[in-house]
Amino acid sequence: MTLPADPVRQAVADAVDAGRAPGAVWWVERGGVPVSHGAAGAAATEPERDAAAEDTVYDLASLTKPLSTALLAALLEGEGALELDQACGRFLPELRRSPWSEVTLLELGTHRSGLPAWEPLYLSGTGRRSYLRAIAALAPTTTRGQVLYSDLGYIALGIAVERAAGRPLDVLFRERVATVLGLARTGFAVGDGPWARAAPTERGNAYERRLAGSRAGGARFRDHLLRGEVHDGNAFGLGGVAGHAGLFGTAEEVARIARAILSAAPNLAGLTSGARARLLSEQPAGSGRTFGFVTAAGSTAAAGVLPPTAPGHVGFTGTSIWLLPGIDAVVVLLTNRVHPEVEDVDFQPVRLAFHRAAAGLLASAPGAPSA
Repeated sequence: MTLPADPVRQAVADAVDAGRAPGAVWWVERGGVPVSHGAAGAAATEPERDAAAEDTVYDLASLTKPLSTALLAALLEGEGALELDQACGRFLPELRRSPWSEVTLLELGTHRSGLPAWEPLYLSGTGRRSYLRAIAALAPTTTRGQVLYSDLGYIALGIAVERAAGRPLDVLFRERVATVLGLARTGFAVGDGPWARAAPTERGNAYERRLAGSRAGGARFRDHLLRGEVHDGNAFGLGGVAGHAGLFGTAEEVARIARAILSAAPNLAGLTSGARARLLSEQPAGSGRTFGFVTAAGSTAAAGVLPPTAPGHVGFTGTSIWLLPGIDAVVVLLTNRVHPEVEDVDFQPVRLAFHRAAAGLLASAPGAPSA
């Protein structure tokens, strides 16, 4: 008997064969039941070739924003430890006499603060207070209330979450998410864990050196193969634990977090109906942003392929996740497309092809409504 072709597997194989990433791991599920999952290509090509496997750990990059920072903030709000409509100056006194003093936590988490997209904060010093002082000195890039994707907003939000809870983000994630969901290979890459065998990213930090340009001056950048340590320079300056980047994980465990959000997992204390609405619904309506996610209509990784309001996110290292609440489905793609070096090639077509294949598979599954 010939098994039907898996369009998702083919889409991933095509991307790997075309050299768009050394390898990839994916997970597509509906109703908690996987409909396609697997691994293709290599997790590493340097210093020697390692095959990608379904339990390979990847640097999740900006998936940290929704899966850790926004989720933890929503849980804390559900418990009354903070209110997302509060001004961030309540938790970040370093910003009180800056343009950002009255910006709310919700505005930080929906990229409506007016903060610049990125700055090499590590060039001004390392540590949370140093970063906040550098942010306080910045001028607004857009009018408050307009959407501009900003790593800096999530760096500030992550610190606010830590201060509201009185615990570092890595500890909070481990205690409030990883432990209760049984995640063994997902967390911040600090201390003991499976990080040493994670899929490596860039050979050194040439990409960030180019981004920093003349501002870099004589600053030293990492020049070794980044494996088991965060790729993002600002996160590295915070010890690998930050609100915008630093989380590592496997495809199935990333999907498990999304599944818990979709199903209102009772073991995630604080995941009230209001908390889920923050994460899954546009904030405000029509903005194209939930608290943590972007809608499919607002992303070239999913527009026209997944339901317009479906929340998802992408990560610079080559990762993505999308949640389809209407059919209780989750779609995850993890790659290290920045290994061994960052190529100046748009990766969104790879993601779009993957999501198109996943949507078709979900739609054709027995008894499944159209995705």
